[in-house]
Amino acid sequence: MGRHHLTAPEFARYAGINESELIRAICNRGAIDGVSLPEALNHAPLSVRLWLREDVMLFTHALSRARAGRKYAKQNKYPH
Repeated sequence: MGRHHLTAPEFARYAGINESELIRAICNRGAIDGVSLPEALNHAPLSVRLWLREDVMLFTHALSRARAGRKYAKQNKYPH
């Protein structure tokens, strides 16, 4: 069985986002595309901060749904 936690670079890679975008969102205690970031397991420096793999998976699924919804809304903004 694999590890149950991810570092910031692993989080970004799994979620398919740029690492700098993730770090910026963490520093601003914010969200990416309207999806709140999961809580870290520790509040250590970013180089050693960890997230639960399951939380990252749930975040990634929510992010992809949010992005798909936004893309759908853009495509259907002007009916033919």
